[in-house]
Amino acid sequence: MKKFISVIILLACSLMALGQNDPATKKLLNDISKKYQSYRTAKIQFSLKALNQQKQTTVNEKGELTVEPRTNKYRIVLDDQVMISDGKQQWHVLKEEQEVQINDVEETQSGSITPANIFSFYNQGFKYPAAKSEQVAGKALWVIDLTPTDNSKSYFKVRLRLNKSVNQIYDVTVFDKSGSLYSYTIQNFIPNVKVSPKTFIFDKADYPGMEVVDLR
Repeated sequence: MKKFISVIILLACSLMALGQNDPATKKLLNDISKKYQSYRTAKIQFSLKALNQQKQTTVNEKGELTVEPRTNKYRIVLDDQVMISDGKQQWHVLKEEQEVQINDVEETQSGSITPANIFSFYNQGFKYPAAKSEQVAGKALWVIDLTPTDNSKSYFKVRLRLNKSVNQIYDVTVFDKSGSLYSYTIQNFIPNVKVSPKTFIFDKADYPGMEVVDLR
């Protein structure tokens, strides 16, 4: 009986440990977040890779993110779309559709991982084990697998890799429940660049002939 009780206690303790976040990993994430929030502005070049395993298709794209970390203002430029936010609302310019969609920022980022929140999405709503080490192209990385606490999310895991030498995000890979993979890789990160306030404001004159649709 005593042996049986000891096994039950050990199992219970193991389950509790599984539900807790690793303290060392939490510190790594906190340090990354604090460093990012310390910047007045940042300009980031990134690459996006989307792999649809059902259709056996791969899309590769490059983009640029200009951001004010403390105000959540940003401008994302991709090949066929532009996303502009003043911290409260987002203008989504769809070039092929000749349309501009206006949404509240909270709606656009709810449950999604995008270039706009790639440096902050992990602050809440995830559980994670101890980080592992990995070498990629001569770079020493921390590898952290984050699992969403909300099972209704469209993805079941997010892999975050951190560059040890510069204490910065290397890439983020989202594992979708459909079998698709989405990867954001940081190609270049320039902090505290001079940015015009107009960068984060939508000017209809810059997009003549486009229909503006307010979805708020």
